[in-house]
Amino acid sequence: MLIFAAELLFTILWDYVLCYVLYATGAVVLYLTTWGKVNYPLAPATVLSHSRRKAKSTDLPFLFGLGFYLLLFAIAIWLA
Repeated sequence: MLIFAAELLFTILWDYVLCYVLYATGAVVLYLTTWGKVNYPLAPATVLSHSRRKAKSTDLPFLFGLGFYLLLFAIAIWLA
């Protein structure tokens, strides 16, 4: 029972909170690095719905957000 609760908590945390934060960060990073030429909405309904698996274009802001936080993490380790 405890394993099921831990897995459920991880799923909720990853699917809703982290995906939303990483997607929003990636959308902002893409917007700023392309000077506004590439514009993704910060929180579209398709990101948090089942149609996300069908639309491949929503993965780009997510990957940029993940890369941004990995880069910040690497810089923090390098400076420490």
